[in-house]
Amino acid sequence: MGELKERIALNLIDTHGQEKVVFFEPSELDAALIGIALRIGLSVPAYDYDKLIEAHRKMGMSYQEAEEWVTVNTMGSYVGPETPVVVWRPR
Repeated sequence: MGELKERIALNLIDTHGQEKVVFFEPSELDAALIGIALRIGLSVPAYDYDKLIEAHRKMGMSYQEAEEWVTVNTMGSYVGPETPVVVWRPR
């Protein structure tokens, strides 16, 4: 989605009356948003794994630190059924 206001754009998608959409923080991670996925009937943000690593690197982490952070603290977090998903793309 590039430089668009990703959260605003994604919140314009019909979430079928869903009250909230949970995004990863900080907002710098919005650069890794690639769309909306469905989990048990709920709309959740979908993030690109490699772009999450890149976003953390831009915030000052080494590649190894970013990879560990994304694996443990991002993909390993659960905030309920609204938890965002992370997508791996074929290389």
